[in-house]
Amino acid sequence: MEDEIELMKKPSIGKILFNVCIVSATILVLGFVINLYYAVGYLFILIVHELGHYIVAKFLNIKVRFGGFTPFGAYIVHENTKSCKENAIIAIGGPLFGGLLGLIYYIIYHFTGESTFLVLSFTSIILNLMNLIPVSPLDGGKIVEAISPIICYMGFPFLLYLFISANRLKTKILLLFIMVVGIYETYNFTIKYKKDSYFKLDRKSKIKFISIYSILLLSLGVSAIYFYNTFNFKELIKSITRFK
Repeated sequence: MEDEIELMKKPSIGKILFNVCIVSATILVLGFVINLYYAVGYLFILIVHELGHYIVAKFLNIKVRFGGFTPFGAYIVHENTKSCKENAIIAIGGPLFGGLLGLIYYIIYHFTGESTFLVLSFTSIILNLMNLIPVSPLDGGKIVEAISPIICYMGFPFLLYLFISANRLKTKILLLFIMVVGIYETYNFTIKYKKDSYFKLDRKSKIKFISIYSILLLSLGVSAIYFYNTFNFKELIKSITRFK
């Protein structure tokens, strides 16, 4: 009931202004440092990812609305799911749509030769690939909740590696936040997994989720490797930025 009331609430003036500021700042900063195409294209990456979650939630007849933007991305708000299966299906929608957008950007690059779309394609692939790391609150963590708690622990070494190797403070803060929340949620998930009916799932459904998760992970992973080995992204990014 509380979820339904929250979903029916109209966003406050303050929240609307905050979202306008985030979008404006993103366009101004990325448009100034790189170019306007990349700035708008980056916002589309965030929106399309959340649109994937939104459409799947609607398909499942789950009340949902766009939550807005944050300095780290965008998010949707939906009512509590009845099972981990529903939650996992909604989680799949984001990386699926994000990966398809990466493909669309690559096709646009292929026909136009505009390097900005190639960089946008790589950006979309990498962001959605990272979102598949099997640690909640990332989409990967929500998907593997429908498979096994053991997989959830496999994502932490990779997160730790990314945290150590990250150069930007903003990235380190985000990764630290994900690790802290991930440890808390994974611990609770492990305790509830065998007792809570929310996590009860038949073997056939688990195999389906393993297959879908593996295909998504493999598709985005192979795409990322292809981009990395085929193009010199340091030179590409340098070529589209305003300050060489």
